[in-house]
Amino acid sequence: MANSVYYGMQIFAFTAIQAIQAILAPALGISAVGLLLLSLLNRYSNIITRIRLLTEEKRKFIKILAEKEDGLPYTDNIRYASIKRQADELLARSGLVRNAVLSLQASIGLFVLASLAIGLDLFAGSETLEGTALIIFLAGMVGVFIGVVFSAIEVYRSFKIILIEVKAED
Repeated sequence: MANSVYYGMQIFAFTAIQAIQAILAPALGISAVGLLLLSLLNRYSNIITRIRLLTEEKRKFIKILAEKEDGLPYTDNIRYASIKRQADELLARSGLVRNAVLSLQASIGLFVLASLAIGLDLFAGSETLEGTALIIFLAGMVGVFIGVVFSAIEVYRSFKIILIEVKAED
């Protein structure tokens, strides 16, 4: 600490422990955000895979439409319309998950910067660095909040896609 008086090895060890604790505090945020990212990236991958499968199925219907002059049978026509609606909704969902992932990744970067600013502040003792570290950390927390909001909106919209598929069968 900048204002502490050096009274031997004991104070230095205490200051080193405080420094390590202060620098590692944002690391807890990194771990928590990492867990959120793990689930979101898995969800993102599943959505992308589903979009690819629906697009492939849609291509098959388009090929049938190109070969037949009288169009698709009634059930295939319903499925084709359902595929189009589901693909549109999944694309919107993938955008929300992408935004959540990018926001959380930015948060991790900000938490790392906050740790560096805290470390520099502990050794330089600058009030400017102390305030900067706090602002960077708070910006990281705002990024986490934004990521969670995008994720919540995506979860809410996911139910809509299931409804499209179920109602298409009725």
